[in-house]
Amino acid sequence: MQYGLPWPELEFNLAKARALMKEAGHPNGFTVDWLTPLAPFYSRGERVVAQLQAIGIRAKLQVMERGVFLQRAQSGKQQWPGVQMIMHGARIGGTWTNWYESFFKCGGFNSADRLCVTELDAKFARYQASIDPVERKQLAEEVQRAIMDNHYLIPVFRHAFMNAIGPRIAAQKWQDVFPTITTGYAYPWEEIKLKA
Repeated sequence: MQYGLPWPELEFNLAKARALMKEAGHPNGFTVDWLTPLAPFYSRGERVVAQLQAIGIRAKLQVMERGVFLQRAQSGKQQWPGVQMIMHGARIGGTWTNWYESFFKCGGFNSADRLCVTELDAKFARYQASIDPVERKQLAEEVQRAIMDNHYLIPVFRHAFMNAIGPRIAAQKWQDVFPTITTGYAYPWEEIKLKA
């Protein structure tokens, strides 16, 4: 994506994680009220809860129907009392700014008031107002780097949306079934033909 920074590959290192917990003043860990994954990623939520327990972070898994989860996400922090970990899906479409406006910006559609860093919003506003490509690139990188360096959001998994065309489908190329490279599902169904 234009001006999008690659997210880091985070190593799985229990000894280092335990040392970081001790350095942060939590040698015996701490308790999180809930870890709530976006539906339907409940099994991934279970895995994260188990991995956190290995370094002393105790959490309970909270499962919600997708509509309830999205309504809470859009309604702000008061909907997430206590200490919460929220596993949300962040799909980047077009540019990194689509993701920022939805998932991070103060008052964003999926962030409401739970992620609100006014300094970053100020840089984002400058980015949007600028017509200088050099300045835009610099601001974009500063905003994204601050999010990663301060761990406002942490990448937990990368979902690989895999699609294939089997030998029974009468298609010459993938574009005959998946109209664009970002299409997650084949459509329209009524136009997909099987081989005789």
